[in-house]
Parts: sequence; C-alpha cells; structure tokens
Amino acid sequence: MIDNNQRRKKIWLRIASVIMSILLWFYVVNQGNVATGGNLMEVELKYYNVPTDLNVTGPDKVSVKLWGSFHGSANIIAYVDLNGLGKGTYQIPVKLETVQGAMFTSVQPNKVEVKLEALSERVIQVKHEVKQNPQTGYQVSEVVLSPDRCMIKGDVDAVGKVAVVVAPISLGTVKDIASVKSKLQARDAKGKVITEGIQILPAAIDVYVVVEKKQITKKVNINSQFTGQLPEGYSMGELKSDPAQVTILGEQTRLESLSEILTKPIDITGKKEDFVQIVELVQPEGVTALPSKITLQVKIIKADANEVQR
Repeated sequence: MIDNNQRRKKIWLRIASVIMSILLWFYVVNQGNVATGGNLMEVELKYYNVPTDLNVTGPDKVSVKLWGSFHGSANIIAYVDLNGLGKGTYQIPVKLETVQGAMFTSVQPNKVEVKLEALSERVIQVKHEVKQNPQTGYQVSEVVLSPDRCMIKGDVDAVGKVAVVVAPISLGTVKDIASVKSKLQARDAKGKVITEGIQILPAAIDVYVVVEKKQITKKVNINSQFTGQLPEGYSMGELKSDPAQVTILGEQTRLESLSEILTKPIDITGKKEDFVQIVELVQPEGVTALPSKITLQVKIIKADANEVQR
C-alpha cells in the first residue's frame, strides 16, 4: 500500500515537472517584446574568407527559421565559408552563427551555389545624367563630379560589358549652388543597368551643381537719343549705326517687353557737318547688350537759302 502511494506521488511529481517546464518555456518565449518560435525571416548571406584575387557570385539572402526567444533579424548571421577555395563553381553549406535565445534554427536553402571567377578591374570616367530638370525659368550652368572617375571590379565578362558609368541627379528643388549625393550606375551599350558580377568603387559620389535663372538672347534695333539743338538752317539727316542691331541677354520675362535699346544722349549743339561718334548703349537692369557700344554716323543737312528766307 505504501509502495503504491509512493508510485502515485512520483508520477504526479513527474507530471507536475513537465507542466511547470512547459509553462516556464511559454513564459520565457513570450516575455517582453520578443519574437516567438517558428518565425521565418529573410536575412543577408555573408561570404567569409573570399580569396583576394577572385570575384564571388552567389545569392544575396537566405531564409532562416527560428524557434525560441530572439530579438529580431539583426542578431541573425548566415554565412558561407570560402576558405581554401580556388576558381570554380561550388555547392557550399550555409551556416548560422549562434542566435541568443533561439532553441532551434534552420536555414533554407541549406546549400547555395557559389561561383568564384578571376577578378578584373577597370577605371572609367563618370558622366552625370539629369533625371529631373530644374524648375521652370531655371537652367543648369555647371556640374562638377567628385570624384569624376570610379573603379569597376568583378568578373571579366561583367566588367567587359560596362560601356558607361552615370551619376543620376534630380534637380527639381535645386537653386543656386548645391551638393547632391548620387549612387553610381554601370550600364551596357544598350543602356541597361548592370548589377550582377561587378562592384563600383566608390558606390556613390558628390555632385556639385550650379542652377541659375534661365537667360535668353534676342536681337533688337537701336534707337539713338540726342540732346541740344542744331544751328538755325540745319537739320538732322540719315543715321547709320554699326552694327545695325545688337544682341541682348537676360531673363526671358525681362526681354519679352524689349523691342529696342537706347543710346546714351548725343549732343548735337552747334553741329553743321556730318560726324561719326562711338556711342555707349543704355543697358536696362538685368539686361546685357552685346556689343555695349556702337559707331553712329550722323548726316547734317543744310537748308536751302530760299527755304530759310521763307
């Protein structure tokens, strides 16, 4: 009878232990803001011990499943070890570093195909590409790339396909002088972006741009201004300017209303003979006249004596 009671107590103690263990496990995996078991997440696949003279091509990410208590994907490191490998294609096991709080782990796929190829490199000029133009009324007057060259590294075939490296820039909100960060893109002869099998160093550059108000040019006539009076019996004859028209440069809104440009006043007091004079032009605010001076020929006509008597 005593033996039966002892057996029952032992059985209940075992059951109680199992129940307590289960309850404790549920408490641990659900405490705080931690993830619970059976979570599937995508993580970056790292490549360890890559040979310095070879380029590696393989998957960027793998899927990892964890059971237990862990704090997000930041603590999960999946990797393949390339130590001692030479040129060729390999099926390499994916390994996981210990994840604190995880009771069980698995990775999919558990093997990945990795290709090791001879490394090629090439220095190439960088060109800028405006993806978005400045606001209406503004224009790009200068672009400086820093640096203006980059290095393309990767397998021989991929590096050989690179026809151009561009730095895309968007200038929709840019005015005056600005610095824009641009991520470089390698493209083939058809303009397709190349992402596989190459590395661009540096990956991004600084682009310095000068955006100014848009200016236009326009040809206009010259209107000569005079001051003073000719002697009695004399009158103004033909006027000839060299050049006959001048080019004005300025903002479109300013030039739209201009159809001519004036000379500074020319004094004709006491003039009885034809004369030639270099005259400076009056340049409105915000407008530049080219040339800024003209040569003006002025003909002076002497009235007939009979006409004067009348």
